[in-house]
Amino acid sequence: MMSKRCFILFLLLALMFPVVAANRLLKRKPQDHQKLCVCASDIISCSNGSLTNATFDLPQHTVVLDLGFNSITQLRATWTSTDLNQLQTLLLNNNNLTFLSSEAFVHTTRLRHLDLSSNRLTLLDEIVFEPLENLEILLLFNNCISQIDRAAFHSMVALQKLYLSHNHISRFPLEVLKERSKEDSPFKLLDVSFNRIKVLPVKELQAMRAWLKNGVYFNNNTLTCSCELHDLVAHWHLRELSSVSDFADSHTCNMPGKRNEKILKLNCSEVKILKKEGYLEETMVLDCDTRQKYMAKRWVLPGNISANNTTVLNGNFLNIGPLKVEDSGVYTCYATNDSLSDTLHITVVVFNSTKRGGWEDLKTAYTTLGACVVSIVLILVYLYVTPHCCSFCSGGNTEQDGTGESLHSSTVSLPLAHEERGAEAAGFAFRHGDMQESKNGRLNPIGEDD
Repeated sequence: MMSKRCFILFLLLALMFPVVAANRLLKRKPQDHQKLCVCASDIISCSNGSLTNATFDLPQHTVVLDLGFNSITQLRATWTSTDLNQLQTLLLNNNNLTFLSSEAFVHTTRLRHLDLSSNRLTLLDEIVFEPLENLEILLLFNNCISQIDRAAFHSMVALQKLYLSHNHISRFPLEVLKERSKEDSPFKLLDVSFNRIKVLPVKELQAMRAWLKNGVYFNNNTLTCSCELHDLVAHWHLRELSSVSDFADSHTCNMPGKRNEKILKLNCSEVKILKKEGYLEETMVLDCDTRQKYMAKRWVLPGNISANNTTVLNGNFLNIGPLKVEDSGVYTCYATNDSLSDTLHITVVVFNSTKRGGWEDLKTAYTTLGACVVSIVLILVYLYVTPHCCSFCSGGNTEQDGTGESLHSSTVSLPLAHEERGAEAAGFAFRHGDMQESKNGRLNPIGEDD
């Protein structure tokens, strides 16, 4: 009997042990960073420590925290209970992270540099990075990211560089650029190279400013070949934008039966950089779109152009107009700053016609010719087909009376009768009443008997 009770008690203890162990894990006390990490003033390095969790009791004055090269799999909201208001750099690279809590960064709102590279992250939720309004650099390369919420980076207004290369991304994150396309934006770089992107938003990318395109890296993707893609890469290459010129041979695309074709060598029409065409009397605006912002800019006009016909707008734009044929030529913008000198040549061609030229002028010519033909036909009809007074006009009687008067003769003789009537008919060459009866009173002009 006693042995049976001991067996039941042992069984209950065995069943309770996993629960106790789990509770201890959940209520684990923060680890002592002084025993596991190397501390140097406000820098704490816990790298290469074989850590499996990131639960620390850290001092508030920590500025740099290095947790890289460990075996951390999750970053929960409770990884630190201290508000690290001074923390600016957090390194979590080369771990086994697969999960980021939506509240993982609520205690690190002053972060400026966050390294999550070389982990196993697969998706980025909408609110994970929401507290990081001061973050400037975010490294997410070499993960397994395939899904990115369109609002994942929306709150990061200070973001300058975003590294997303070597992932499984299939959609180009255009919203990242659109939200940071204003002149006062600090954004500089978006790297989505070595992913699985098949289609680029070509028109939207072409319309963006050169300083923004200069930092968009999309080489080594599975893009589908097209002449629109060729034009995009060729334009950026001619403008010497770093995102293309630095990796010219790495910009490849795929077509049926061929893979990794070099985009710049596709059989498409030649791209001529910065050529603008206009018509007489129009106004043209030239844009000094440089590779960097905040550069001192100076316009140089062709030798035959008068400066009176141009106006500089906001330092970037040159307004020309109303256009004349002699306004054609090469306009040059010289831009300089402390680190770069950028020269932009724009060829302007002014056609010797207004914008209504071409098909509009041809339609006008056809319309004029048609009107002339119709006018000639009407004149011929009037001359040769106009009806004359015949025998039936006087009731079939072809003989004139003894006085030789008829409807026609009475009309012709009106000028003679004018003197006889005197002042009664003064000022009229013809009166309707004179034709309503003949001298013999037999017939009026509408063929009715009196």
